[in-house]
Amino acid sequence: MKRVRLIGWAWLAATCLAAGPAFADPTDSTKSSSKPVDREGSVSSLEISGAFGPTIMSGEPANPEYVQSFHRTGAFGEFAVAYRSKYFLDPYLGVGYATLASGTSQLPSGPYGAGGRLDQHLGAWTISPGITTQIWRFRPRLGLGLAVIVQTFGFLGEEHSTTELPVSAQLGLGFNTYEDAWFRFDIESRAILAEGADVRFYTLDLVLRGDVLHF
Repeated sequence: MKRVRLIGWAWLAATCLAAGPAFADPTDSTKSSSKPVDREGSVSSLEISGAFGPTIMSGEPANPEYVQSFHRTGAFGEFAVAYRSKYFLDPYLGVGYATLASGTSQLPSGPYGAGGRLDQHLGAWTISPGITTQIWRFRPRLGLGLAVIVQTFGFLGEEHSTTELPVSAQLGLGFNTYEDAWFRFDIESRAILAEGADVRFYTLDLVLRGDVLHF
């Protein structure tokens, strides 16, 4: 009888020990083994992004009395690398190019030579380090860097160009429409100001961002 009781108590203890893990919180192992990828967690990342969208430029063409056609719209594209910190600010470096304006003028003959058709094109490279942050789904941007303003002229079968290197500032505000652990998609408006060359233009871009490395 004592042996039967002993066997019974041993069976009950073994059953309790075996049942303990089965009734444990099933999320405990997940919590200990997985690392949440969010801004409140401890994960940072190296992010690359591409932006593309239309541009519109402010200002008027030179010698408007000779202008036959003038277009102040174009396109902008940018490639950027950013460090998405677990803290508030994310530093980035972006390199972009914008085709800004083009036009045709008919210059009259004068004391300086024969007249003819003048074709003009204005474009700009932008090299901009800066910072971004995310507040709910809004993503403001501030950048300060260098612009390479290139103006090309075609006249009487010859082409010439001039280049300026003013300091440029970028101010932007994006809205995040999609985000997961590795990818994000934004719509962003941006103003790019190169006051030293009297160039100001604005963009509305689609921005695709993706992580290449998590820390």
